[in-house]
Amino acid sequence: MRTGASASRICRKPSLLWVTEVGPSVSSPIFGDGTIYVSTITGRIFALNPSEKQIKWHLNVGTPVVSSPLLHNGILVAATYDSWIKDTSFTGKNFVLGINTENGKQIWGFEIPGDIFSSPCLVDDMMIVVGSISNAVYALEGYSANIRWKFETGGEIWSSPSYNGNEIFIGSDDGFLYCLDIDGNLLWKAKLNGKIRSSSPCLSFQEESPSVLIGTYNGGMFCLNQSTGMIRWRKQITKPVMASPATIKDKVFFAASNKKIYCFQMKDGSSIWDFETGDKIWSSPSISEHDGAMFFGSLDSYLRDRYQYWQTNMEISNYEYGRLFSSHCK
Repeated sequence: MRTGASASRICRKPSLLWVTEVGPSVSSPIFGDGTIYVSTITGRIFALNPSEKQIKWHLNVGTPVVSSPLLHNGILVAATYDSWIKDTSFTGKNFVLGINTENGKQIWGFEIPGDIFSSPCLVDDMMIVVGSISNAVYALEGYSANIRWKFETGGEIWSSPSYNGNEIFIGSDDGFLYCLDIDGNLLWKAKLNGKIRSSSPCLSFQEESPSVLIGTYNGGMFCLNQSTGMIRWRKQITKPVMASPATIKDKVFFAASNKKIYCFQMKDGSSIWDFETGDKIWSSPSISEHDGAMFFGSLDSYLRDRYQYWQTNMEISNYEYGRLFSSHCK
């Protein structure tokens, strides 16, 4: 369930531990069973052992991977975006791929029309749901990639799905936030104020009636009822909201392209604080439940925590471009 909060304990001051060459990457790495998985826009997927600082395996799928992969029962699920590099086509096709996490061998592949920016989402512990630039949402069997259903929207889908245990939420460039059941039937759709390009809807379960939170390319920040799609409150800025919100307890956090991150009360959207950086914030904030600290990156090249216990300059030279960095807590 996508909340942006983690039970992990976060250190106050990280330091660089090791660096590994992988190639240019725009997706978020994932970690599971002692292994880091990272994909690149050169079409390579790496599995790394952080304790031994070694690459366990790497697979060249031959076409860019820009969305974050999904880890499920020994299978790494990745999706391709063939036309990511301007005026370049690698295979002329796009796939959702299932990869064996032990040896890096491809288990299955399903071709999908249109590029895939959306990150795969696990539904009901056995189904993979993902959106496509071809205006459709696809659901595949997690172990075979057999198609379960397809749902079409009125616009390209750049947003990633979220799942609350019963319903699937996903946004589209047609300006609607969709709520589907696990069989792909429409339960409701809510018209917002523009394209939905933020990473994925954020789910909150703090109130009596759970909420779904989402931003829009036109600068809208929305809180809706998960069951009905009714808009509970909204905020408006002049710049796009590209990142997923994050929530903890009775608060929600939105990062925006106007260089600011905002904190609102969940129940009514009243403003608590905002914090300005040196450039746009496209990174989704992450919150440590244990420490009460929030972390986010900005295009000013800094990775920060909200209370400025530390900030790290992540500006890289050409030599460092395309490397994976690992930090160590002190």
